[in-house]
Amino acid sequence: MVPQTGRAARATRESGRQTRDALFAAATELFLAHGEGVPITQICAAAGAHPNQVTYYYGSKERLFVEVACGAVLRAGKRAEDDAATAETVGDYTEKLVGSLLGPGAPSVELFTSAMLMTGRRSELRDLITDTLRTLHSSGEDALIRTLMRTGWQLRAGIDVESKAFWSAIFGLVIQKTATGESFGYSLEEAVAVIFANLQIPETVRNTSID
Repeated sequence: MVPQTGRAARATRESGRQTRDALFAAATELFLAHGEGVPITQICAAAGAHPNQVTYYYGSKERLFVEVACGAVLRAGKRAEDDAATAETVGDYTEKLVGSLLGPGAPSVELFTSAMLMTGRRSELRDLITDTLRTLHSSGEDALIRTLMRTGWQLRAGIDVESKAFWSAIFGLVIQKTATGESFGYSLEEAVAVIFANLQIPETVRNTSID
């Protein structure tokens, strides 16, 4: 085999990145719309790629799915924080944060819960989930919990524990919403009440201004 020149090698790498990115973008759109059951051939058709390229760039469809799910939930978390940034009270902040995650962000959170379950069968993918959870928890420490602390609310446990409790409640609510479909029983106000109860936040804090 004749070695590639520097320019040819760079072109090959760039083409590879474009293919990888195209697969990721197509998989993100399709997985969010239809879940993990999307055939790999459909993803490849949308990306202008071949099935063997999924194996080459991602190792397996399962790994592609988990990477997509991790990226989606991180974007949903960031979008929720941005949506809540203009709130003036704790109640408004929490409603905007939870409303974003259970509303437009729900498909992304749902996808991530499916990815978490998948790693029970595919232990080699657990690092992706672990790293994503660590990022979500760390971000949560700088979002809802620190906002609550500015009001004078006293944490019942370490800030890392409270952040994990918040995301555990969100995951639980989304799983219930997914399982029951249109019969999902929580209004936004009730969902916020679940979060408050899960974090043991007194109701009197709800109308406290955020300084």
